[in-house]
This record gives sequence, C-alpha cells and structure tokens, in this order.
Amino acid sequence: MKGPRSGPQRVPRYEVTVQGRGIALPIEDAVAIGFLRLVQLRASDPVEAEIRAVELVRSDWASSAYAVRNLGAAPHLTISRIGSLHWWHRLLGAPRGYMFFSEDGIQVPSSRS
Repeated sequence: MKGPRSGPQRVPRYEVTVQGRGIALPIEDAVAIGFLRLVQLRASDPVEAEIRAVELVRSDWASSAYAVRNLGAAPHLTISRIGSLHWWHRLLGAPRGYMFFSEDGIQVPSSRS
C-alpha cells in the first residue's frame, strides 16, 4: 500500500493590495492621505497572506522616509484585494513602492524616498 507522495509541497504565492489611510504626507504641491502597496509573498493560505502583507507594510512604512515626513497618524492598514499568483508572474518581478492618493482620490506623484 502506497502512502501519499512525500515530496516538497509548493506553497502558493499571493499578491495582496494593502491600503493605508490616515496619513498626511506632503508631496510636491499636494497632501497624500493614503496609499496602496502591492505585496507579493508565499503563504499557506489567503488569511496568512493577508496577515503577513499587513505586517510587512507596517514594518516598511515605519522605517521609511515617508513615515518621518508624515504629518498625520500612522496609517490604518486594510486589505483592498488579494489574488493567487501564477508561475509566470515571477518573470515580471514584484512591484515596488507606494502609490499615494489625495483626498479627492487622485494619484499623487511620489518622490523617491
């Protein structure tokens, strides 16, 4: 009688869109009140992916130059979207950085920090 296959199991990859609100970040001639950040990671399930993505964004934000310039509160982080990544996403590379938006929802150009 054969047992289940005993090989390395593949851990799924996810792309999680984390939204941050509650900041007041002066950028050029505007003030960003929020941001979106795309995070790609491996996790055993979608819930673990969400938790790890929020922890990663919180940590990255706290150590960024943006956090130093922020005149508002620490961002309140929520999940906007989560999806499974297919193998070919590895070829495209993971997105980097923050996409900031103003109170009217218009994207604010981010200066590199």
